[in-house]
Amino acid sequence: MNKYLISLDKDEQRRVLFFAQPDTADFSVFSAINTMQREWDELAQQFDLVQFEQRYGRKVTKGEIGCTLSHLAVYRLIVEDMAVAEDDYALVCEDDALFAPNFQQNLTALLSQPHTMPIVLIGQSKIAQFNDVELEINYPTTLSFLCHQAGGVAYAYPYKSYFAGTVGYLIKKSAARVFLKQLEQGKPFWLADDFWWFETQFGLPNQVVRPLMVIENPQLVSNLEAIRGAEANNLAKKLVKYPLKKMIAIQKNLGK
Repeated sequence: MNKYLISLDKDEQRRVLFFAQPDTADFSVFSAINTMQREWDELAQQFDLVQFEQRYGRKVTKGEIGCTLSHLAVYRLIVEDMAVAEDDYALVCEDDALFAPNFQQNLTALLSQPHTMPIVLIGQSKIAQFNDVELEINYPTTLSFLCHQAGGVAYAYPYKSYFAGTVGYLIKKSAARVFLKQLEQGKPFWLADDFWWFETQFGLPNQVVRPLMVIENPQLVSNLEAIRGAEANNLAKKLVKYPLKKMIAIQKNLGK
């Protein structure tokens, strides 16, 4: 399968850390699109600033534009590769990706399953551990015995699609083609990890893997402790919502 690593040219140390991990030698590096020094007028020619604000209720950052454009550029590479079948997955990671133990073994097991999902989220950003309790509280899936097993991980629908980040995910060539079709209608205006939008507007549902196979490398996430603190402070509020989320997740998976 094709594996892509999105990385800014300047971030050499990130790539050193990434490729120091096992089973990374077959990744192709894609030079991420650096938008930080570009003028807004120039960016507006490639990205719909107005429609983004209408969708998210705030102004986009230059970094977010660069992220979306970079992932779309990788999708173009996937679609243009004649050796890749429409139903084949490609693995897309960012250079802060940290792989869980037995990553390749579980990836092989996952790919051997009869998947119909356009997108499978094997990683998540802004999370402290591969099997963090926040995963179940915030983004529950169905009951464990109803999940599909693949090696040491399980996969299922989350209770709803959410902003999981783009640190690591699988995408079919046919799904990448859908994104390029959207660009024929106009400039992109979405966040690269707006999986709810991709499901409801582009017709691209996703499943998630538990425990995670990829998280952001703690060595590269300076605000991880702040994230943990904020999550702990909101734990009681989240627990109140958990039973309803779990029920929705169970119903969603039973209905598929």
